[in-house]
Amino acid sequence: MAIPAGLAAQTSGPTKSDGIYTPTTNREAYQKISTDFQEIAALTNLVNEGKPLPAAEILLLYEAGKHTRIGTSSKSMRVWAREGARTTDFPDAVAFYKSGTFLDTEIIDAIAKARTAEQYTDAQRRQAIQKGIQRILYHWTRHYLQRASTELNPGLVDEAWAIYVGEERDGKYPNSLAATAQSREANFNRPGSIDTPLRQAMSRAQQAAANKDKTAYDAAAADAHSRLNAVFYLGAVRYLNEALKSAQAGNADAAGVPQVEGYSYYLSIQPEVAKADAAADRAIVEYYKSPPAALTAERRDAALAAMNRTASALRLQQVDLVTAFQ
Repeated sequence: MAIPAGLAAQTSGPTKSDGIYTPTTNREAYQKISTDFQEIAALTNLVNEGKPLPAAEILLLYEAGKHTRIGTSSKSMRVWAREGARTTDFPDAVAFYKSGTFLDTEIIDAIAKARTAEQYTDAQRRQAIQKGIQRILYHWTRHYLQRASTELNPGLVDEAWAIYVGEERDGKYPNSLAATAQSREANFNRPGSIDTPLRQAMSRAQQAAANKDKTAYDAAAADAHSRLNAVFYLGAVRYLNEALKSAQAGNADAAGVPQVEGYSYYLSIQPEVAKADAAADRAIVEYYKSPPAALTAERRDAALAAMNRTASALRLQQVDLVTAFQ
């Protein structure tokens, strides 16, 4: 599959408001990152039809991009994930994983069915790739929020927002982390608890940056960080239980898929969990990595309790926490 250059033309003027956040700059190129993500997701979804994972096509999109190619510029997810600046952006993660390319490893391994993903089924590889790219989007959003704290440049907040919401489709934003946030709200019957507050926090951050008010900016950015973490906390928690349900139904292969899915969500917040409570991190990882036959309700609840012990470090609110499964 060839990726042609110059597929899209950027419109003039500021990017359209989502009704909560109003950009003052044009960040359409950043919104299109989510469209590359969705094309990769569609390719991975072919395994649901019994087809093999189209690894070469996925790799090309991941490395070269497609929808982000505007004129001679593009925004490659893999290039960004491997840039040396990630070492200074996320030093705790680099130290924890002992790698400056920690964002790339799980995705490349899953595409190649190698190293950490050598024993994965295609269904498990699908989850590792999809959630691995969401992990990049999470860090890319945080990157611009962190840069804006130093520079107090509202345009950088526009970039963070654009990556988070993705491209608009009929007044909605179905392609990026905003859609994932809304899905997690629905899973746990918590409408309006993550996505809207996150966009509102970004809007406050944008205004604070414009006003050169660092104290207000950092408070708003902390709220945005909290809501981003809530997305991945709820994703990780949901699949603790989904894995157990499949295991209890006697389907080990099916249980292995939500184990990988939950683990792949967890990776976005793992360094913060491990820094706060190394024993909690071990308990969580052991659950995701256990043979499905070894999963029990007691172990699930222990992993949940371990994750909840780090709620403060994750900047979660008390109402975010899942304390029991239905």
